[in-house]
Amino acid sequence: MTNKVGNQQMLREINVSTLLHMIFEHGPISRVELSRKTKLSPTTVSVLIEDLIREQLVHETGMAGKGVGRKMTLLNIRADGGYVIGVDISSLPAHCVLLDLSGKLVASQSLESVRGKDHILTSLVKQLQEFIHQQQIPQELIRRIGISLPGRLDETQSIVISSKYLQLEQFPLRQMLEQELSLPVLLVNDLDAAGFAERFSGAAKNEHTIIFLMIGQGTGAGLVLNGEIYHGSSGAAGRTTHLSPYCAPILADRLRTNHSEEFESMSPEDTVHAFMDLVLAGVQPFSDLGELIIRDIADYCGKMLEMLNPQKMILGGWITDNTAFFNRLVDAIHEADHSPYGDTPIVVFHWKKYGAALGAAMLGLHEIFKKKTVQ
Repeated sequence: MTNKVGNQQMLREINVSTLLHMIFEHGPISRVELSRKTKLSPTTVSVLIEDLIREQLVHETGMAGKGVGRKMTLLNIRADGGYVIGVDISSLPAHCVLLDLSGKLVASQSLESVRGKDHILTSLVKQLQEFIHQQQIPQELIRRIGISLPGRLDETQSIVISSKYLQLEQFPLRQMLEQELSLPVLLVNDLDAAGFAERFSGAAKNEHTIIFLMIGQGTGAGLVLNGEIYHGSSGAAGRTTHLSPYCAPILADRLRTNHSEEFESMSPEDTVHAFMDLVLAGVQPFSDLGELIIRDIADYCGKMLEMLNPQKMILGGWITDNTAFFNRLVDAIHEADHSPYGDTPIVVFHWKKYGAALGAAMLGLHEIFKKKTVQ
């Protein structure tokens, strides 16, 4: 008897998730169309939709149909039926965003940066509680909090195995935050989050397979394969250590050491920007060095494209700040790819510094509205 009840509950959860996913992806949509697309009976659809309306996740938005024929009531996700929060603690300052269930940005705020487990469990928790209070939203309407962070997570995306920036080792951050906040929390690597944001509503919207490569303060790649973030067998997918010499601080330090007259007293960002200008102006020895850097990055990207064959590659960081430099890099990547199927589109990231926070929130929406399957 217990197994039968458990199986019925599991079947109901699967059917509910299927309907929510379909409404989120295709709404406004009628009950008749939902039954047709999901292969669920009209009775099952009607019963479950009434439950979702009572739970304020779905609402009726109008009628479809013209003329004297029968008109159908349309359904959509209720935007104010809940909210998701995304936090990026890999940046300085940290960033926090609030999305409604339609994915619309409701609020954003900078937060004090946090490092070390004690600081995270006091300062971050307090700042999030204050942020929620400021929005005047009942806590029960916060459906998920996504935390984007630099470092390596375990296969369950619950434990921070290692984050040098956050000064964490083997730390059960998800469990600790859920205990402190009494809300469901998800963790995600910052580059994975930024890549997912681009796929969800950015430069690669609606694409299911993308590569997101960042060369900025650090370097790494986020991979979205068939609509899901790919973490690798040990959570370490996306390492791009070969490109580390081109991170802005490292490259700037090298330039200032070898060419102090041109770059003295400049910040790392100003140094790499001045360097790109010299490269494009053909000034030696910077022109030759710039060409070597472009070719090395392009060869690396070409191998990534050849291996994964994505629908789109998205680049971020200082390599995208100068349009002429970026276009030269794109041409070199296409030359290195040698694809017989045509050039893969390569574009600049859309969400810039807010991408990781937005991606963490969007992953929360993805969890709410993804279809469940039998494990």
